[in-house]
Amino acid sequence: MPILRTPIRPRLTQGQRSAATRVRLLDATLDSLVDAGYAGTTTSRVCELAGVSRGAQVHHYPTKAELVVAAVKHLAEKRLEDMQAKADELGDATDRIGASFDFLWDAFSGPLFFAVLELWVAARTDRELRTRLLPVERKLGAQIIHYSLEVAGVRGEDTALHQDLVRLSIHLMRGMALEKLLRSDDRERRRQFELWKRIVVAVVDGGVVSG
Repeated sequence: MPILRTPIRPRLTQGQRSAATRVRLLDATLDSLVDAGYAGTTTSRVCELAGVSRGAQVHHYPTKAELVVAAVKHLAEKRLEDMQAKADELGDATDRIGASFDFLWDAFSGPLFFAVLELWVAARTDRELRTRLLPVERKLGAQIIHYSLEVAGVRGEDTALHQDLVRLSIHLMRGMALEKLLRSDDRERRRQFELWKRIVVAVVDGGVVSG
């Protein structure tokens, strides 16, 4: 099932047609990573899914490593735009910290995490993939923390504490997302996640966790 489709306008210029081809390749790559894993994602398969010639794929993304990393970056940028939009919608909401952690939960429950996971495992033994993936991962991680702090309304002297809490939460949710590979029922994980949110709020407020 396609996980991301970007609308393509008719009567495109040459530059727009080139951009549209890249989008089709990136969308098809993400679909393949989620459905078939990294090993099953070949450039031939991606071209077939995208309806794009092999020559066009090589022109835009000469290697598989370039293609899959670009695809993850493409989806990550879409998700970060969503986070910014949701942050803007919150306004003066009282539970901004809870909302920021809900955004993190969404980030580690969707196709982006599982596409990235495929690349992490493959990058352990694929030097080119690892070299291309690391800077994208660092940038993405920094942006996730930035938007989480923005959603939480955190500024000034409290930023360092919240950054640590966000990083701890990311580690926690990565583990939960990995468990989802074997156990699809989210009820227990969600209960534990809600407990973690209460712990975070208690730490920030200097209160006591109950329940």
